[in-house]
Amino acid sequence: MSINRREFLRSAGGLILATGAGSLAYPALAWADTKIPVFPEYYTYAGFYPKINPDTYRLETAGLIHKPQTFTLPELYQLSKVREIETFHCVTGWIVNNVHWQGIALSHFLEQIQPQASARYVAFYSADGVYVDSLSMDQARAPGVILATHISGQPLLRKGGYPLRLLVPQMYGYKSVKWVNKIVLDSTRPQGTWEKDGYANNAYIKKGFSFMDLL
Repeated sequence: MSINRREFLRSAGGLILATGAGSLAYPALAWADTKIPVFPEYYTYAGFYPKINPDTYRLETAGLIHKPQTFTLPELYQLSKVREIETFHCVTGWIVNNVHWQGIALSHFLEQIQPQASARYVAFYSADGVYVDSLSMDQARAPGVILATHISGQPLLRKGGYPLRLLVPQMYGYKSVKWVNKIVLDSTRPQGTWEKDGYANNAYIKKGFSFMDLL
């Protein structure tokens, strides 16, 4: 099931999301005895969930970095050592508590590719060919921000961003790009997919917030 968020938000109400599922023959790494949490909905902006072959998947890095690299999925799994328990906040108002994630600290990943001094923003591109969003360098290096590979000890579900998704627990879910296959550092900030519709670049979670405030 796919949902157009613009239509959803401007209609009566309901529930959507940004975290889901994939499949793969790679072993579980952590929290294997923890059930994958149930989200109210798995959201896709493009209207489909990209089908990604784990054998041919590559994460490309480019832009203002000293060490441009391309990572295979096994290489990313080797780097996937950080565990986080976070509450996921959808911009529509619902939350999922205590989600068990595993992945690569984005601050550590940036050390691997060595940003140039002029790099100010990190952009994340989705394998759906449509979705993009970004963080400032300070936001990207914040505690808890990871490139997630696993949820509850299992590889991400296809609907939830398999095989790699961004997780920014301090911000609403639309910042946590799914199906990431390219990361680009730049001196200017690219316009994010939802930012084109007036959503905030700095989507920090606010108490008493109404999703209608973003429209």
